[in-house]
Amino acid sequence: MSPSKPIYFGPPPDVSEGQWFRTHDALYAADVHRFRGQGISGTAHEGVDSIVASGGYAGDEDLGDTIIYTAQGGSPDSDGHITEDQSLAGVNEGMLINYREGLPIRYVRGLGIKRRKATKGYRYRGLYLVEGYWSVLTDRGHLMWQFRLAKAAAGERWEFDEASPTAADEEVPLLEQAAARYISTQRRVRNTQEARAIKALYDNTCQMCRLPVVVDIDGARYSEGAHIHALGRPHGGRDVRSNILCLCPNCHVLFDNGARLITDDLKVVDALSRQVLGDLHVKREHRIDTACLTQHRSRWADRSQDL
Repeated sequence: MSPSKPIYFGPPPDVSEGQWFRTHDALYAADVHRFRGQGISGTAHEGVDSIVASGGYAGDEDLGDTIIYTAQGGSPDSDGHITEDQSLAGVNEGMLINYREGLPIRYVRGLGIKRRKATKGYRYRGLYLVEGYWSVLTDRGHLMWQFRLAKAAAGERWEFDEASPTAADEEVPLLEQAAARYISTQRRVRNTQEARAIKALYDNTCQMCRLPVVVDIDGARYSEGAHIHALGRPHGGRDVRSNILCLCPNCHVLFDNGARLITDDLKVVDALSRQVLGDLHVKREHRIDTACLTQHRSRWADRSQDL
């Protein structure tokens, strides 16, 4: 395997979206992908800058503007089914940096897939963002991690420090830079009519921590409608009130990242320490669908057992 080029995030120079390449070597020469013969480019500490998908995993789905991408590892068999547990280590951990910091990934699709190999070249599909991630137990009982990639908005500009795409500015702490990128490019809060109704029911006060976020001198509050069973592929949740919680931004992020889980008897659990934090505040007019709670916990199979 040839040595990699320096990591960079954003569109490849002098390459158009939809452009076709015959080989991995051609992708490498055009600075689309930094490795010859390797499907994912990145590190655990810098993030992932490009992916070449060639049908290596049975759980992958290509829906055009949305990609369901299976993590690396798990010793997939000839049909792409993993034969052992996967973990969020190595380059998989790098995908979490993309998720939290809004770093784009150059996505390339292999064509004419036969026996998990591209036989008709490769097509550059553009920039994608990691919109979410989760873990599931496969039918064969192995822990599998997956990521949801969404097409980046057309015309969006990507500007990063040349020395390091995640390097801190001398005057702005790294955490603040990461938070700014995460909020602006990564968190897509769906403020639907049903979500607004739930937020009004709780007067914009978080059902988990019960602390209002006051954002104006007149006492105006801010909250977010959190869908328990996530919307969109591959989850397929519905935009109904029994599937929505009123949460503060902090609890919403923890819930969406599986750091907070809710049991069927409406206990809020710190999934990392497995400590019960208290009861979810639920008003009489708000019926929570326990099937949605079960589905949310199933997305974090590594930490929800016995809850």
